[in-house]
This record gives sequence, structure tokens and C-alpha cells, in this order.
Amino acid sequence: MTGFAKFVTGIAMWLGVLQSLVPLAGGAGALYVLHRRADSDAETHWTAAAGAGVVPTALAVVLMMWVFPTGALIALPLLLLLSVVSPAGRQAWSAHRTPRFLVISVAVLCLGATGFLPVSQPVEPESWGVPLFVENPHAPAYPASEQYTWVQPDAVVLQSISMRLPHQTGTVWSEATALTVASMFGMETKRLHQAIELIDSEVPFVRLNPDEILLTPVPSPSALDVRVTSDTVETVEYRRYDIRTTAFGIDDEGAKVGEVALAARGSLGGELSILVIVRPLAHPSLSTDGTGEVWIRDWLDAF
Repeated sequence: MTGFAKFVTGIAMWLGVLQSLVPLAGGAGALYVLHRRADSDAETHWTAAAGAGVVPTALAVVLMMWVFPTGALIALPLLLLLSVVSPAGRQAWSAHRTPRFLVISVAVLCLGATGFLPVSQPVEPESWGVPLFVENPHAPAYPASEQYTWVQPDAVVLQSISMRLPHQTGTVWSEATALTVASMFGMETKRLHQAIELIDSEVPFVRLNPDEILLTPVPSPSALDVRVTSDTVETVEYRRYDIRTTAFGIDDEGAKVGEVALAARGSLGGELSILVIVRPLAHPSLSTDGTGEVWIRDWLDAF
């Protein structure tokens, strides 16, 4: 790893530490203000308003964001469930319901706000040359992301994306969770609009309207092993989609006009790197390299 790469990795790690501590600070601040407003002369500790165990629970959530699968998406509901399964836990909730709801609400808002923290520059393989675009006007505003886009001479569109994961700073299941959430909100379709516009301009016999495009999942392995060097194999999260257009009015499912392959790799610090490969229908590589492994290898080699 080069000195610059180590510097970038270090910055990403410190942003991940900040990301995991912001909800803790927000919840603590809300609890302290509540304590001061209730009785500034009280001798009790400012954490007492939320009851015993609130501090260890908060610290456990921070730790689980780094080591637990899916981070806070499961850690927070799980710890809340554990806090009410026992009679003592239910009694504590009954006595401290309002302060606890306040602390949790503020912490969750702060957790969501960390999605606006900046991300590293996208992975940029030298062999692809200079990106045609270094931004995507169709990308969702949240969470924070950066995107580079290339158009190959044979009309293949490549997109390298770096994205913030506000719910998780660790890497366990981070790729699968992020792609599932993105699919639920249609984020991958919004990002595809730029690629569709590029294919439309580069391939003269294709006329595509991004608003008439559907992205249909295709059965494929959820993970792909890629041989980067003769003795190194890396595993990436993998998805594949058909690009369909309803412009022809053939059927509601649309006519297939291309394919998308997507590879993702998480990193410590709450970032996700994504490679999107968009190929028009009948592109020669669809039959010789259906997974797009040649581009995934270039992308992995540039980390």
C-alpha cells in the first residue's frame, strides 16, 4: 500500500470513528440537557434520568456498529428487545420511559445525519483513463457518495462509486445489507439514468428514455470470486440486472436492451465501494464474460 493510500485509509477510519461516536454524543447531550432542566442542583448523576444500564447499552451499540452484521440496523432493535424481556427491564422502562425515548430519538437522528459525512474518492483504475464524469446529477442526495463514470469505445459504461453507510462502520454483511436497502428504495435505478443517457448517445441505433427504463434482477450468484493475481482471489458481493424499456409497448415487463453487472466491497470506516458495468444488448462480452470479471479485476487491482 502506498503512502497516499495509507493516508486515505486513515482518514476513512477516523471518519468511521466520528460516525460511530456522533449518535453517542447526541444521546448524551440530550440526556444532560434534560437533567439540567429538571433540577440543576440535583446531586444525582446526569445519566440517572434514563435509569441504570443506559451507558453500557449505548457503548454496546457503538461497538456493535463495528463488529455486528448490518451494524445498528440490527444492533439497536436487538438491544431494545433485550431491555424489555425481563421484569426488571420492563419496570425500568416504566419508570424512565420519557427520557429513554428522548435519548433514543436524538441518537437515531444523529446516526442518520452521519450519512452526510464525506467519503473517499471512488476507485480509479489507471487503465480506464480519465473519467468522462466525476459526478452524477441523478444520484440520490443521501447518503453521501462520489461517482466516476467512463465510457469505453465499445459503448460499455463503467461507474465507480464510493458511498457512506450511516448504519455501519464494520464490514460484516455491509455489502449485502447496503445493496438490499438500495434496491428497496430504487436507488440503483436513479443512478442508472446517467448510464442510460450515455448509451443512448454512444449507440446510434438505440434510443432510450431513462424514464421508460426498468431494472429487473436476474438470478445470479450473490458473491463472486475474482482472481486478481495468480495467487490472490478476492470475493465481492455481486448482482446482475436486465435493462428493459417500455417504450416499444410490447409488454408491461418491457423489452430487454442491455444488462448491468454490479460488484460491491465494504471497508472499515462506514464506506462501500461499488462498480457498475452497463452493457448494451448483444455486446460481444455478454457471451464471453457474462459476469464482467475483466472490469471487476481492474477495479479490485486499483484498491
